[in-house]
Amino acid sequence: MKRIAYIAAPAALAIMAAACTSDKGWKISGEVYGAEGGRMAIEAFNNGAWYLVDSVDIDSRGSFAYTAAAPAAYPEVMRLSLDGRSIYFPVDSIDHINVSTSASTFDASYSLSGTDAAVSLHELDSLINSCVADGDSAALAPGSPAKRAMLQKAMQSPSAITGYYLVNRSVGGRQLFDLSDRADVRLYGAVAQRFATERPGDPRTAYLSARFMAAQRALRPGNVTEIAVPETKLFDIKRYDKDGRLQSLTDMASKGGVTILSFTSYSAESSPAYNVVLNSLWEKYRDRGLNIYQIAFDPDETAWRNTARNLPWTAVWNATTDGSEALARYNVGALPMTFVIDRTGTLAARVTDPDRIEAEVAKHL
Repeated sequence: MKRIAYIAAPAALAIMAAACTSDKGWKISGEVYGAEGGRMAIEAFNNGAWYLVDSVDIDSRGSFAYTAAAPAAYPEVMRLSLDGRSIYFPVDSIDHINVSTSASTFDASYSLSGTDAAVSLHELDSLINSCVADGDSAALAPGSPAKRAMLQKAMQSPSAITGYYLVNRSVGGRQLFDLSDRADVRLYGAVAQRFATERPGDPRTAYLSARFMAAQRALRPGNVTEIAVPETKLFDIKRYDKDGRLQSLTDMASKGGVTILSFTSYSAESSPAYNVVLNSLWEKYRDRGLNIYQIAFDPDETAWRNTARNLPWTAVWNATTDGSEALARYNVGALPMTFVIDRTGTLAARVTDPDRIEAEVAKHL
């Protein structure tokens, strides 16, 4: 889809003042040349421990393909293991990951593609492997510039799971991030905070926060930085739609469907492309209980109304006199921003990349 540009939410205020029905889940396929007729283990990581999920055969041509029994409920880190060596890869929902390697250079030289998260994770592993291959132990020392650069790259990934992978990565049987070192603990805390902000309902959020807090207490008792965990309970938004009807977000979310809460500005250049994404989801899932509550931050009511009248979902206007409380309550720093509310009325996910909205919605349908 067309890349969507974002505008800062404070800038929007300044302007104002002025599928998942598939029977199967994620997939991984590719080639392992030189391992014809062999078998690889597929393993998953569960907050500190790897465990066997399944195995996959490599055919006589060196090809393999595996499909999970169900979509991933949350982003996951997995690995393919062959003869004690492993290739790590991320999955989410119904992602399809591609791998190409050989038996002789299995984990040292390979390609990984299919999603942005897969590309980001591969780039991180390439950096780590190059340090190991060069024997550069200083590059992997606590708080080193190389590790800070790795973390920066992980935090720039559209998927938070990339950072989770990095801070849980082991090198030579030792954790890459040493939680007995203050510099590494600070870096670990950045990942924990991102999960708390973007994925409050993900079980990894509690795990990361607990490890971060325990490490701080061990290093400096009485001087602990708290992870700011956003409230997952909905803050109600009540605004008028194009027909003059007062629309309540919590009323919509209490009806048992899955709700997209969309913050946008119709006057922004990104708005048409963003609404194309939402319209595609609306057409695909509305008969299965999908609702959309879209609040627009536009300076001109007439211009807002001209766009809103063509939209099939609930579209409301945040007037200048309504202020910025809705933005503040949901910690919206840029527009557009999307949240997914599950069938229980719980804020389940914060989605910054429009291409990921469908994957998040599908999990709860």
